[in-house]
Amino acid sequence: MPIKNILASFILIFSLSGCTYLYDTFVYQIDVTQGNYIDEEKVSQIELGMTQEQVIFILGSPMLIDQFDSSKWYYVRSIKPGGEKVQVEKIQLTFENRVLEDVVKYGEFLDNPLVNNPNAKKAPNEAAESSKNDRAPSTDNSQPVIPE
Repeated sequence: MPIKNILASFILIFSLSGCTYLYDTFVYQIDVTQGNYIDEEKVSQIELGMTQEQVIFILGSPMLIDQFDSSKWYYVRSIKPGGEKVQVEKIQLTFENRVLEDVVKYGEFLDNPLVNNPNAKKAPNEAAESSKNDRAPSTDNSQPVIPE
């Protein structure tokens, strides 16, 4: 009898471990964006010899400044569209005497998948948020608002 219980529990555990496919398919997952907005246009404006203030003006504040070497700045963007793999893009900027000396890019700078993506999952209450049925509010101005 105990062998049947152990066998049944193993079968139950293994059958439930395969539910991640069902979860990714049927459960709505929000899109998660973290970090700096890194855009190829902004990165192309960065030139060697710029000061730290000029870099901040173009890219904004860095996500991370190296704790042991404050001359290294990291700009990181992480995007996880609901139910898909995480996309990570990084830029490492190295300064010497507050002047930009080196720029290293990690990862491929892709377009933001969350903007105008035809394959993006629809919100669960899309029908409620649809603009197709939106009508301009109408008022009845024939009656005065303040009675005379």
